[in-house]
This record gives sequence, structure tokens and C-alpha cells, in this order.
Amino acid sequence: MASYHRVLMTFDRSVTQKSVECNYDIHPWDVLINGSRWNGKIRLIGYVDVFFLICYSGESRFEKGIIIYILKKYFDFQTVKGGLDYTITSLGHEVGVKTEYDATTLKKYVIKIRKGRDSIMKPRIRRGVSQHDLFDLMHDAVRLGIITQAELIGQIIGKTIGGSTMEDVTSKYLDALIGARNSKNVALEADRQ
Repeated sequence: MASYHRVLMTFDRSVTQKSVECNYDIHPWDVLINGSRWNGKIRLIGYVDVFFLICYSGESRFEKGIIIYILKKYFDFQTVKGGLDYTITSLGHEVGVKTEYDATTLKKYVIKIRKGRDSIMKPRIRRGVSQHDLFDLMHDAVRLGIITQAELIGQIIGKTIGGSTMEDVTSKYLDALIGARNSKNVALEADRQ
């Protein structure tokens, strides 16, 4: 049997990519997949756009797994304040070492994952299984190197400060510059005498 790293490679994924949001082992009692539990070690590998739940044995021997797609139309993420679980409902399919999957293998999954007590792991798991909002996507763009942090800050400042305040400051500044240039042609009162 292949390692789960080889299964990830069939999807052009790796646990060393920048787009990995989480890569954690989850105890089998802390996850329910469509109401049932898997036997063996379970690893949650979350990326910016999809996440994998992989059951493995030994060091990394692949047993079975699923991929869950983060499609806005079919995706639902629920967490109850004070509750113990994240509940994710979305479309996905079983994975293996093959590269092509029939469209009929796509089905709805309801996954419950225990939030856990680890203060570092908890937000990473949430980020790995939830759909990214606008600010998450902006953070992803900077982290993955699509745009620089300076470009992002410039855009945010332009959008938030923009409008009447920014336009007023800009127009007053330009008026002052234009006025200063035009004043070179006009003699000052003291120069006229």
C-alpha cells in the first residue's frame, strides 16, 4: 500500500506547501464522518481551498481517505459557542492513488470534529476546515506571495480612507501645489516696490 504522501501528490499537494493551513493527527474518537468512526490514525490536512481526512497506519501507510471541497454553494460550517464540535457539511469523495474520479463518486459529507483544547491547534484546524472570507483570502494572498504586504496595505488604506476625506486632502494638496507654481509668475507685494 502507498503512503498518504503519494495520495496527496496525485492531487498536486504536499504537506510542505505554503497553502497548508493545518496538518494534524486527530484521535479517532474526535471525528465523525457521516455518523461513523474510522479505525486507525486519522490525519487532517487542510489547504486554502480543500481539506483531506486520511486514515493511515504505521508511519504513513495509506488506508483510506476523503477530500472535501470548499464550494460556497454546497459548503456549511457551524460552530456553537461553548459547543465541543465543528460541523462541516460539503461535497467530497473518497481518494486513492488514482488521478481520475468519476463524477458519480461525489457525495455529501457531514463531518464533526472535536474542537480540542490545544490553543495553538484549535484555530489552525478551524482555518483548515472552514471557507475563507475576504480577509482570510487577503491574508492568503500575502502569505502565498501573490501580492506583497505593502500592496495590500495600500489597497486597504485606499479603500477604507478613500472617499470624501482622501479626496479632500488630495485636492487641497494639489490646489496648494498648483497655487505655488502659479505664484512664481506673480510678483509679491514687497517685490513690486
